[in-house]
Amino acid sequence: MNFLYALTLLCSIHAVFCDDDPSTVSPRQDLTFTDLAAYDGYTAEKHYVTTEDGYILGLYRMPVQKSCKASKGVIMFMHGLYLSGDDCLIPGPGKAHCYVYADNCYDVWVPNNRGNFYSRNHTTLNPDKDSAFWDFSVDEMSIFDLPAVIDYVLLETNETQLTYVAHSQGVSMLLILCSKKPEYNAKIKVGFGLSPTAWLDHSRFIVIKFQSFIAPGLSLVDSFLNKEVLKRNGLVENSGEFLCGRTDLSYPFCSVLVFSVLGYNRFQITEDVLPVVAGHTPSGTSLRNFVRWGQIQRNGFSEYDYGIFKNLFVYRRLTPPLYDLSGVSMPWVFLGSENDYVANVTDIQTLVSKLENAKLCVLSDKTFGHLDFVYGKDIPNYITPVVLSYLESGTYTCP
Repeated sequence: MNFLYALTLLCSIHAVFCDDDPSTVSPRQDLTFTDLAAYDGYTAEKHYVTTEDGYILGLYRMPVQKSCKASKGVIMFMHGLYLSGDDCLIPGPGKAHCYVYADNCYDVWVPNNRGNFYSRNHTTLNPDKDSAFWDFSVDEMSIFDLPAVIDYVLLETNETQLTYVAHSQGVSMLLILCSKKPEYNAKIKVGFGLSPTAWLDHSRFIVIKFQSFIAPGLSLVDSFLNKEVLKRNGLVENSGEFLCGRTDLSYPFCSVLVFSVLGYNRFQITEDVLPVVAGHTPSGTSLRNFVRWGQIQRNGFSEYDYGIFKNLFVYRRLTPPLYDLSGVSMPWVFLGSENDYVANVTDIQTLVSKLENAKLCVLSDKTFGHLDFVYGKDIPNYITPVVLSYLESGTYTCP
């Protein structure tokens, strides 16, 4: 809670020294996925997918552009922790992942995990009244959400495989799914992992360290974890919009005080994009999932930690076992950066060593940060060329 207090205090300081001018607010700042695509000159459809355990997920599609002669295949973009599918549109045409893939004649699909802004629905549970709605972590997202959207997309497109592009937690989800349900390996042509989070031993992100510190204690009060945190239009986002999207002075103020902890590079997330980021993040998750990443930082890329006594009952050991990645046979291309405070290159190398078919590209730009993989101006110079080249020729040059 100290972070939230500090953010609120910063807003007060900002209000004193910065004269807000509504005319400087980006018109793209608060638009939904479909409205954002339309504003940028693209078409997007909204679909709904219901999981085996009743969660109703918002799923977006950007169909193959009318200028294309035919579809080159299906690309699914999966967002990271606390975020949403909006990530693949935020930098704008010519830069954002989904726009670049659509421009290159791919059929683009964008899921949203349970509990975020677009997937805050259930067949029987009310997220505002039923704490059971928030009884989930990345494990349930991996085992229920991801296969539901993969199967839906393949059925809708009459395809047998799709390409998977994911940021941060989105990478971990497919690793867990293919570990637990190996039949999904055959449904993925290739996975591109942007700043992948699995092992976090060397993470420099201060929030990860905080999560790791509190995880053991909170695991002992299990029912307390069934709560919503970091919701869209909540304190953190409203504070972020106030800090980052209101005045000409906001850009240096916000970049120094807020984004630097992620390995932020002010030359990547540009002045026109930063207010849009602030208007779409965070997008919500459960407190259980927040704590879950602290467990992974402490235990390695492991299954859920119930605490010593329940671990003995569930796993017949004091600590949860690591995920068995020996069954993950699909090809992976991971992209990392030396300036990524969340996904350290050493940790990504550990992940690569555990997989049958994986390669790592470490970007030559040593200033590229964790959020630059989805919001940076050089995505079309460093990231999407790797994806497109591999899909066209089976090879790529690490930029």
